[in-house]
Amino acid sequence: MNFDFDVVVVGAGSVGSTIAYCLAKNGLNVAILDKKKQIGYPLQCAGILSMHIFEYNELPDEVILNTVKGAFLHSQNHILNVKKDENVAYIIDRIAYDQFLLKRAIENGAKLVTRKVVDGDIENGIVYFSKKDCITSKIIIGCDGYDSKISEIIGNKQESYPASQMLVRIDDENMNNFRKSDKKINDYVDTYLLENILPGFLWIIPLKNNLYRVGLFFSQSHKRQDEILYEFLNENFEEFEIIEKYKGFIPIYDHKNRLVKSRSLLIGDAASQIKPTSGGGLLMAFDSCKIASKYIVDAILKDDLSILKGYEDEFRKKYSKEFNYQFKVQKTLNLLDVKDIDYFFDKLKKNDCERIISEYGDMDNQSVLVREFIKRGLIFKIIPKFLFKKVVNIFGFR
Repeated sequence: MNFDFDVVVVGAGSVGSTIAYCLAKNGLNVAILDKKKQIGYPLQCAGILSMHIFEYNELPDEVILNTVKGAFLHSQNHILNVKKDENVAYIIDRIAYDQFLLKRAIENGAKLVTRKVVDGDIENGIVYFSKKDCITSKIIIGCDGYDSKISEIIGNKQESYPASQMLVRIDDENMNNFRKSDKKINDYVDTYLLENILPGFLWIIPLKNNLYRVGLFFSQSHKRQDEILYEFLNENFEEFEIIEKYKGFIPIYDHKNRLVKSRSLLIGDAASQIKPTSGGGLLMAFDSCKIASKYIVDAILKDDLSILKGYEDEFRKKYSKEFNYQFKVQKTLNLLDVKDIDYFFDKLKKNDCERIISEYGDMDNQSVLVREFIKRGLIFKIIPKFLFKKVVNIFGFR
């Protein structure tokens, strides 16, 4: 059978553009399909990347808005401050970043097709724009987000949390009062654990010029999330100005979902490659692009689709333990009410955990910190005693 392309990538976001670039650079004939005329819009990301980004992808200076070295962690009545001596994360203009990555892919030979994908045949390598209009490809890659059409065709169960975010102007005095600190404003992000949004959380991410991304994710509607954000801002800041609002969805990882089937594979949000505790996953997705590209190139060169399964196997071997730890943390947080959260934060402070989190905390590999807490026996010092048995069951201690 003659194919129009070696690879068709559905979705021209940061992940789709990255895998297209990797494959085009390896000499494959690649098309990127996306229904949007303006890539990156609307904004659906908090836009924070760890310093590990350069291990997986480029990050041009012009898309970096700020750098941060730590965080203020809030409960209702306690605040923890964790920090490194050096910067630990970049705050980026995600729309500009998506557009940079797409431009890079096109400059290296990928073809952009601005059309909406309505269906596909992953056995025969066909992507449909309508019943009579289609293109063919040896391999189809789904990078088409939380409600991926390609994932649906594969037969996966797709679930997600609604997420809401606002661009808010807050002056230095109001932010310092909120943090009860006079440390440099732009050096820290804030996270807030609220009983009614667990296992999600609320975040405040500093950009520049007193602008912040204030957002949250949890299981209730965007309307309810807006109400909570307004309540939070009104309760914690005497003055603020809402500039813009954004809505999106964060996929829920399911280890039962397939990443590869026949001529198709999934990467990024389409593969629900999202960390359960933070809702982030861009670096994981970029790493998945590196992993997948070598199997895709090999499969096409050898005309052997069975090689694609290596991508799924390698991804699961590398990330399954991390997902497992994060789901256990998530289940533990789900046990807590507002008093328990305050107790938890109080015990963290009294057991020198600010220092331990500062030393071992890693936004990309959170299992490192969890294992350190377990090794030191801290897990039982910070959890309310009446929850011991449930936590034991969650973590499988004996």
